[in-house]
Amino acid sequence: MPQAIYPLLSQAATILPLVRGHFAEAARRCSLPLGFSLDLVPILEEELLGYELTAVGDAETCLTLGCKPDGEPVLRKETLTNAPPGALQLVALDGRTIARAPRELPSRYGRRDLRFPDWPSAAKFAWAELETLFPGAPRRPPLLNLGRNALLERALLAAATRLAQWNASVHFCGLPNEEQFGYALYGAGGGRGELIFRHPDQWTLRWKSAGEVVCEAWSMAAPDFPHARNETATRDASSVQRISGHIKPPQ
Repeated sequence: MPQAIYPLLSQAATILPLVRGHFAEAARRCSLPLGFSLDLVPILEEELLGYELTAVGDAETCLTLGCKPDGEPVLRKETLTNAPPGALQLVALDGRTIARAPRELPSRYGRRDLRFPDWPSAAKFAWAELETLFPGAPRRPPLLNLGRNALLERALLAAATRLAQWNASVHFCGLPNEEQFGYALYGAGGGRGELIFRHPDQWTLRWKSAGEVVCEAWSMAAPDFPHARNETATRDASSVQRISGHIKPPQ
């Protein structure tokens, strides 16, 4: 069952800010080439929930910082290679068409999971790996703008609070801009839904379970901070617009 595989919304809203905060804090003590840029993409893969460190530019190694169900910090390393011609490509997710990537996604092999006693150690090692993977000069501490990630984490917490009675879980595929396709949600009682982002700042939550329907929309601005301080998600959704609908079966 999906709820036995995917993390609860409340778990994702706790773990992702933890990963982001420690990763951003460790960035101040490392140096990367000028112009270095990367995205943090939420992903759930082989029981590892966290952020994939997707650097702009060619790289032969994929890094994911997160934790497994036991809560221990893990840095996953995988070697990337170009997919062979004619390889299968993901074109749909949960019945929704996914736009084709401009180039084939690389395949992965040689997976290694490195465990650490604490988050600062894991984040520091992740940056050390990036420093090795991206040589060159001149160098400086990387400037990070992770407001988009903080925005997602707040939306996850808002959804977790709204769907608490259904113990809802969320699925991350690790796709670029996945929030625009929508994150699939599942409930212990068979509920289904999705959490979707629409530019410039609107999130929409749709949910249906046992005849009850929830539809909410709210707007919130991304925080503006260059190093993405160790900020925890907040229950304040900074709502400008909120629409709710409830349909219950007749008694």
